[in-house]
Amino acid sequence: MNIVKVTSRWLMLLFLLLSFNVIADRAPFKVVELLHLKIKLSNDGTGIVKNIRCNGCDFNFLKITPQSKATEDGVEVNIQQAKKRAGKTAMVSFDPRTQEVQFIRW
Repeated sequence: MNIVKVTSRWLMLLFLLLSFNVIADRAPFKVVELLHLKIKLSNDGTGIVKNIRCNGCDFNFLKITPQSKATEDGVEVNIQQAKKRAGKTAMVSFDPRTQEVQFIRW
């Protein structure tokens, strides 16, 4: 009985320590909220997001790559669904060094 308690506690501690390494976005990243999403997206899933304004950014558009993802209410959807968000509010996370979109969320 005592071994079960000790093993259970160690497993919980191990799980807790390993869970800290889970990150949705690759660091470093920035997140901007766009009131009117301006997006151009081709059928192959690549494109651009226009009118990006953030502190320290010397650019105003981002590249959408095949690795870019989209989520709606926390559920991953096809990046093509982001076209339907054109002109509406969305959050965009991106790598400022490469200017590539990581996630478009709404």
